[in-house]
Amino acid sequence: MNKKLTFSMVFCGIVLMMVPDIIHAQYGVRRRERRRTAVVVSSSANKQAEASAAAASQQVAAANQEAAAAEKEAADAKQQLATAEGMLPIGTVAAKLPAGCESIVVDNVEYSHCGLNYYRAVFQGNNLVYVTVASPSGSPPPD
Repeated sequence: MNKKLTFSMVFCGIVLMMVPDIIHAQYGVRRRERRRTAVVVSSSANKQAEASAAAASQQVAAANQEAAAAEKEAADAKQQLATAEGMLPIGTVAAKLPAGCESIVVDNVEYSHCGLNYYRAVFQGNNLVYVTVASPSGSPPPD
């Protein structure tokens, strides 16, 4: 009986000496598999975040584009209304002033007020021309 006990103790000792290697090997594999799974899950989560960020960026760009189009339409409508009322767009060049203009001096600059428009005399090469300008500060509002 003593011999069997000794043999079984020796056998158990040998097995126990081998078991940690088996256990470490198994845990090492599991640890690597767990890491690979985590990396795959993490990279797929990153791809989803990038895709949603790209979609949000596209939505913002589309909204900005729509806002710019609406702003352009409003400016065009305003310009059409002003033209219909006789107001010319700022920067329009005229070779001569229309009839019935009055002269106004604001900050030592002479402007001509003709109906709804204000003109400023400028030289274009050697020619004197008149360019429509915004209402100068201190001048009376248009009729």
